[in-house]
Amino acid sequence: MKRVLYFLGLIFLVIAGIMLILVPTALFFGEWSLIPWFLIPAATALILGFLLMWKFERKELTLGHAMVLVASTWILLSLFGSIPYIFGSGLDFLSAWFESMSGFTATGLTMFEMGETGAIDAHQTILFWRSVTEWVGGLGVIVLFLAALLGAGKAARRMYEAEARTDRVEVNVRLTAKSIWKIYLLYTILGALAFYFVGMPPWESINHSMTGIATGGFSVTADSFAGYNSPELVIAVIIMLMGATSFAVHRKLIGGQWREFFGNIEVKMMFFLIALATIVLVWSVGFEDAVFQSASALTGTGFSVAEQAGPNQLAFVSGDAWGPLQKSILSCLMISGGGFGSTSSAIKLIRTVIILKAVYWLIKRSFLPKRAVVPFKLGGEVYSEGEVMQTSVYAFIYLLVLMGGALVTMMAMSGASAIDVFFESASAQGNVGLSTGVTSITMPAIAKGTFIIQMLFGRLEILPVFALIGHMIAKIPRRREAF
Repeated sequence: MKRVLYFLGLIFLVIAGIMLILVPTALFFGEWSLIPWFLIPAATALILGFLLMWKFERKELTLGHAMVLVASTWILLSLFGSIPYIFGSGLDFLSAWFESMSGFTATGLTMFEMGETGAIDAHQTILFWRSVTEWVGGLGVIVLFLAALLGAGKAARRMYEAEARTDRVEVNVRLTAKSIWKIYLLYTILGALAFYFVGMPPWESINHSMTGIATGGFSVTADSFAGYNSPELVIAVIIMLMGATSFAVHRKLIGGQWREFFGNIEVKMMFFLIALATIVLVWSVGFEDAVFQSASALTGTGFSVAEQAGPNQLAFVSGDAWGPLQKSILSCLMISGGGFGSTSSAIKLIRTVIILKAVYWLIKRSFLPKRAVVPFKLGGEVYSEGEVMQTSVYAFIYLLVLMGGALVTMMAMSGASAIDVFFESASAQGNVGLSTGVTSITMPAIAKGTFIIQMLFGRLEILPVFALIGHMIAKIPRRREAF
């Protein structure tokens, strides 16, 4: 564990920097009472960071150590991020941790309720904090870390890979991180300006652009996007699609390689699945809602245009247009997810395509002689049988964790229907944020804890969390046998 403590010190500095962003926001809104709940944890993180860097030496990391570091980082980040919710909004510890984890994992499920005035019952600074957590977490705090503090080298590469990223935009991971942040910031600014020019108020434009490009889905309005008109919805769909597209593809798009963008297999699959879901949903909810909700579910954003039971919560009721069939379709989209190397989570489109292609590939091979060589080709690339196997195993583990989470929640919330709980579980693990109303501050503690774990699993693609658990178990002292 000592090997990762120096880097954990650097992570604490990043945490401090993120939390200090909100001090000017609290000053701007005149919400002075909230300032200590950002300053105190920021100062604490700063002190811990410098102490760890002073006491421990920097050493190279193995991939296993990097995974332990990354998983620890997300847990610590969400714990520090929960402090403003506890003291600034009065949430209990578990609810505050849920809100913070939901933000940093870019999920969007929320503990906040709609107030009597029809607005979200929270201070403006707290609402912006939710947006900031999604904006930072959507891209990945390790990417921020690499761009800001860490030089190129094995440690940087290991942490980048441990956060479920392998795409390279530039020649090394530090330049890749910087390039990704430039693209991310550019799209955020363009999105905010686009929202503003079609009539959305500035405050809402900024927040919705931040959470849209992060495919997070937190909103500063109680009814998410249900109160907006078609121009705002069109821009929101574009932002969601951009957030769910690989940054390596964006780099080519900005470079003028339009064919590379529209010819990308994940982009084509994204449009195909949204079109297919729209065709099925349009008969019950209408074309506009079908397109918007399909895009929101597949990209993992969680913006909603349906009737609301609370912020970002789809109010599905029996006999409503959003029945079991519609929920099942959205659940499938949430499980599939967006592009690899994007801000989306879940299984990811490329894995979905590989698995579907593998079915055809296996059937084709079964009709040929055993000695026949049948390469697995997809998008101009040849995949080995090992790579296909790894993809299939990951999808299997993902679905196993999903079913486990859903079963635990069903036992804890016996009054909720099975389809609603499965939908909610898929939303939590896919880091989406759409809700049937199962998620609320009154839900049992075991259900909140289960969703917190699922959100972390979904964001880090499972293995780093298992690595942390395994590392902790290995450190437990064992009683020596007497001879």
